[in-house]
Parts: sequence; C-alpha cells; structure tokens
Amino acid sequence: MSQGENEDFPVRLKGESMWPTYPEGTVLNFTPTSGDSVGPGDVVLAYHPLKPEVLIVKRILRVEVNDSLFLTGDQPDPLASEDSHNFGPISRDAVVARCMEQGKRA
Repeated sequence: MSQGENEDFPVRLKGESMWPTYPEGTVLNFTPTSGDSVGPGDVVLAYHPLKPEVLIVKRILRVEVNDSLFLTGDQPDPLASEDSHNFGPISRDAVVARCMEQGKRA
C-alpha cells in the first residue's frame, strides 16, 4: 500500500465471500486504523493469519474472550468464505484498516 499512513484508500473486492452485501468487484474505501478501534459489525482489511502476504476483507462477528477478533464473510454459503470458521480468530494486530461503507449484512 503506497498511501500515506493516515490516508483513506480504495480496495476492490476479489471473490464472493462478502456477497450479497458487497459483490465481487465492489470498490470499498478504507481508513487506516488499529485493531483496538474496531468491533462487532465493522468490515475490516486484515492480514490473513495463515498467509501473511494476503490481505482479506471480512466483517467482525464478535470479540473473543482473549480479545482476538472472529471474522466472517457475509456469504450465506459457509463454504464460500474462508474466514475464522476455517482459521480461527485473528489478533487485533492483524487489522490494517476499517471500511468506511458499513453495509448491512443480509
């Protein structure tokens, strides 16, 4: 990411994990943030815990007892989204940015 540290930036979604709220190809605007400033319902850009070179866009379903974040896609088909159901909760440190358009989950 070549934007300045505090500048909002666009992200084009690849894949259907956030459908129907955000179909593939949707461009969302994100603002850099720390994991301490996000919570349930927020859509975040975060590092994939098993593939650190990959950034993922997911919705925070809940905050776990140990303060980690349980992320899910909006896709109603549980096999269509690789999320915390597959890789478990993520550290708040993995969060890069929060989406400015908080669409309603279907």
